[in-house]
Amino acid sequence: MQVQIKVEQCEKPYCVIHAQAQTDGIKQVAEKISMMDADGKAAVVSGWDGDYCIQVKQQQILRIYSLDKKVYFECETEDAPLLLKMRLYEFEELAERLGWTDFIRISNTDIVNLSKVKKFDMSFSGIVKVIYGDEKVAIVSRRYMNKIKDQIMTRR
Repeated sequence: MQVQIKVEQCEKPYCVIHAQAQTDGIKQVAEKISMMDADGKAAVVSGWDGDYCIQVKQQQILRIYSLDKKVYFECETEDAPLLLKMRLYEFEELAERLGWTDFIRISNTDIVNLSKVKKFDMSFSGIVKVIYGDEKVAIVSRRYMNKIKDQIMTRR
């Protein structure tokens, strides 16, 4: 297979594969490339559904949360939450190490993907709700409000 690297100004690296046909081999190469970040590191998280390990791209994750001393995540590709075999702070460290800047903690038990947040509901009762995905809701802790505001302002 011939390989060519072209250096040009672009916001994020991207890959284009030129082929006469979309074969299984080409699909596998494209899938492997799509699961990497700009540094060539794996940009996936492993979630567990019973005995099945499911690889999910970081941009498909909606929310990570803890419940009953276990950590789960919701994603676009799965109907049910998947078990994440790490603590919330370990996920935060992983995200920081890999440069995943879209993830922000909104409470002691929740981390959301800001790129999947549709809106923040600032109700009259003082409770701030994060609406993400298919109108799913997570509650923001007052303790994390300033951090969230700072991160939203820097994204502009």
